[in-house]
Amino acid sequence: MNNDELFKIQSNTLNPRIGDILLSEPFMNDYYFRRSAILIIDHNDEGSLGVIINKRLSIPFNEIVQGFPKFDADVYLGGPVETDRLFFIHTIGEMIPDSTKIISGLYWSGNVNALKAMIKNDLIKPHEVRFFVGYAGWDGGQLRNELKANTWIAGHFSTKQILQTIPGKMWSDFTKEMGKRYSLWSKFPVNPSDN
Repeated sequence: MNNDELFKIQSNTLNPRIGDILLSEPFMNDYYFRRSAILIIDHNDEGSLGVIINKRLSIPFNEIVQGFPKFDADVYLGGPVETDRLFFIHTIGEMIPDSTKIISGLYWSGNVNALKAMIKNDLIKPHEVRFFVGYAGWDGGQLRNELKANTWIAGHFSTKQILQTIPGKMWSDFTKEMGKRYSLWSKFPVNPSDN
């Protein structure tokens, strides 16, 4: 078995894990999920939770988030659930108490007051943290059913790929990484009637 075959087996799974990326099928016409890449934060028999990682908002951080020191970080549209709440991922691990490891080098949430203090004291840089308004959620078994229906494909990507891929290119770049069958997805027009 060559490396490409091994990658395909590991990538196209109906049993996603925490830290996997969900990529929407190319013709999904939902405001939130059209050509989205979603990082799975939690996944168990009761349901799944993730954040859309490729839909950066154009509004500056301090215009969206009140009560934080001035900070030049990006904010993303995380999903349609609890859009009045802010969530974050980061690379500084246990420096923020109560953080949860997602994959090697990438963590979810943590103590917000500790994060504020780190921002105030210039102990964290904007590229080390990413903020999200809202999240995406699935009831128990719902995500697996959507994967079976090819609404999503799930793959595993590194922290470096997640944080350093240009958000606007992430969906197409990641689908190309999923092997020949899915690399064609990036060639489909966003609006099929344009073809």
